[in-house]
Amino acid sequence: MQSRTNTFITERLPLAVYLHASQRLRFSRCEEAESGKVQFVFLDPSSQGDQIELEFENGAAVAANSLFASQKYLRRKMTEALYLNNRKTEYAHHER
Repeated sequence: MQSRTNTFITERLPLAVYLHASQRLRFSRCEEAESGKVQFVFLDPSSQGDQIELEFENGAAVAANSLFASQKYLRRKMTEALYLNNRKTEYAHHER
């Protein structure tokens, strides 16, 4: 999903892992989406995200060690994003 700010955003962990492992787009951050899921934000100044996603869907390959390292890294970022959001919610609740 392309946004207006030169980023590519997805909620799909396998796609995010591929993007990170292949180094086709630079990872920016994880954040909680309105759906309650985590979304992965990648810098995409050349608007290549949709094409790269199509290549992924068609079976693009990446080295297994890169794939597993990226999965571990992104899962850690997901946990951090959810933890930070929960902490903000707790703080706002205690402020009332």
